[in-house]
Amino acid sequence: MTRQLDGLFNPKSIAIVGASSDPLKVGAIALKNIILSGYKGKLFPVNPNINEFGGLKFFKNITSLPQIPDLVVVAVPVIKVFEILTECGEKGVKNIVIFSSGYKETGTDGKKIEDELVEIAEKYKLNILGPNCMGFASTHLPLNVTFGHSEIDKGVLKLVSQSGSLAASLFDWCNTTKLGFDSFVTIGNKAVLSEVDILEYWEGQLSNESNPRIVPVGMYLESIDRGTDFINIVKKITPNNPVFIMKPGKGKSAARAMQSHTGAIAGEDKIFESAIAQVGGIRCHELSDFFDLAQVFTWSKVPSGPRVAVVTNAGGPAVMVSDSIEKYGLELATLTESTKKSLREYLPKIASIQNPIDLLGDALQDRFEKVLNKVIDDENTDSILVVLTPQLMTQVEKTAEVIGTVSSKTTKPIYCTFVGGKKVATGRDILNKLKITNFDFPERAVKTLATVWKWEKWRKGVEQFSSDTTKTIKMDVDEIQAALENYDKEKIMSILSVKTPATAIVKTEVDALGFAKVNGWPVVLKIRSEDILHKSDIGGVKTNIRDVVELEKSFGEIKKVVVGLQSSYSEPIKIEIQSQIGSGVEVIVGVKRDPVFGIFILFGAGGKYAEILDDHSLISWPTDMENIKKIVSQSKVYKLLAGYRDDSAYNLDSLYQAIDGLGQLMSVFEEIKEMEINPLVITHDKTWAVDIKIVR
Repeated sequence: MTRQLDGLFNPKSIAIVGASSDPLKVGAIALKNIILSGYKGKLFPVNPNINEFGGLKFFKNITSLPQIPDLVVVAVPVIKVFEILTECGEKGVKNIVIFSSGYKETGTDGKKIEDELVEIAEKYKLNILGPNCMGFASTHLPLNVTFGHSEIDKGVLKLVSQSGSLAASLFDWCNTTKLGFDSFVTIGNKAVLSEVDILEYWEGQLSNESNPRIVPVGMYLESIDRGTDFINIVKKITPNNPVFIMKPGKGKSAARAMQSHTGAIAGEDKIFESAIAQVGGIRCHELSDFFDLAQVFTWSKVPSGPRVAVVTNAGGPAVMVSDSIEKYGLELATLTESTKKSLREYLPKIASIQNPIDLLGDALQDRFEKVLNKVIDDENTDSILVVLTPQLMTQVEKTAEVIGTVSSKTTKPIYCTFVGGKKVATGRDILNKLKITNFDFPERAVKTLATVWKWEKWRKGVEQFSSDTTKTIKMDVDEIQAALENYDKEKIMSILSVKTPATAIVKTEVDALGFAKVNGWPVVLKIRSEDILHKSDIGGVKTNIRDVVELEKSFGEIKKVVVGLQSSYSEPIKIEIQSQIGSGVEVIVGVKRDPVFGIFILFGAGGKYAEILDDHSLISWPTDMENIKKIVSQSKVYKLLAGYRDDSAYNLDSLYQAIDGLGQLMSVFEEIKEMEINPLVITHDKTWAVDIKIVR
């Protein structure tokens, strides 16, 4: 259910509990910031020890207020907070910001205190921001309900931060670069209100606005609790406005995850990153990425394609930029002959008119201006990167002004890199004032441009994969339930129309030989235990057994492995024999139920290469057949599946159906935590599930 948060973020009246005459107190700073921000509503400072200060009447408590405030700001020690929350609840207050710390961030005892806070919030239906947060600020109201910086420049950027210290850094950086922002919310411990509630509130605003320009949303999150809700709301925002997220910390998979290759590969962090990418969100891996995207999406236009024209006054950086453009998946624009002809007319003969365009070290601002105006009009150019070095004749400030003039006349983005220190500092200041995206180093510029283009390309392709994902499982539920209870994996595969090779549990060599006589050679011997993941690593798999001699030898070796391992496991380790599938491509198909983000499907190279090769794609369920085909086609193993050199294509349709069937199975049977086929062998005419694992 979407919370009503207009009273929180657009209050007509505010009470500050803990307001003080001491300028070093948090409550005093917050009161001062609210006043300095230009807030036009009513203010009710609350402090039982003060009657009046700074022309404001103070009140003893919440109960004594002349009206119910839209928002109450709590800036008192944790020990007093419960009393204040109860007063707020009895008074009828609905929206509260709690600066106070001392909750779950301090450990077990603090967690108990926070749990009690949540109970009070549920009793009185309170919207609580925090605790242990720095508050929020909005420049369009305007309103600054924080105990941080008081100076805030207006902009379009919306920011959410779980960290107050990072929020302070972003405040300072925004002011220094003149970036500005529209809204800034710190959520702290998010005991009641989380990032999902903030995004839902903003999405409602964005959907009701007729603003032609994009509104970037940046987020610093240390945890995500309502994963599926989070992904769904991001999905609503990203087709029109970018969402970029910094989430540090590689999630540690639970011990249970190692029961399958899928669990080992599809850890929490990879699932998060896959989920975000699938709905058009951008994952930032470094803080510099976060700051760069905040600047680019606020100031710059979005490129319509990957073709970049590089204009520079130095040959060395031009070479490095060319390498970066290739590395990050962009293209050096091929200038038209008309553009090249014009460049020849007013550039020195030794200057390069190819892309990158080297204006030479003696280039003044007029040379930059002429070239930029011509290149920006070239039909083969989607964006421009200006790389300037401070050489003896370089006019840093004038060139920065020229770039601003050219940028104001085009819809194509211009990125700048003024490489150096003091000699280019004034130029960077001018670029900031003119709101021209600029970077310290060209590699960062190219990396950021590539990220923005990737988001724009995703936006353009959204409609392509927007078909209905609602499906009804087309199989007998009772039949599958019975197979699950009996752990009859082969039966389940049969229901999913996936072939399984003839298989049997054997106790002696005689049993194994009897199997081979009935089902033919070659055969495979392997240990069967749900507790052992990497069977090949411990000598637990023998393949390509073609006759009696090889069978006897292999059986003896497998038997020794079983005897050596059995004492370490409570469940008996068995020996399994299986008909060996002929030539085919081995892949892994796994499904995992993540406690935060729901069901995910994994696909990639299988067999012994499942965890060795970096060839794994993840996609959330439910999805459609087009997306299933997409994750297969993006894998490295797809080159083999599609038919490599003289080989014909393999049975891809049966592979797609197997992936789809596993997803449907997981969606119906919640007791399944993980399910995996590794390898799933794709032949030219069939698909074979060779090794199946189910974790319940």
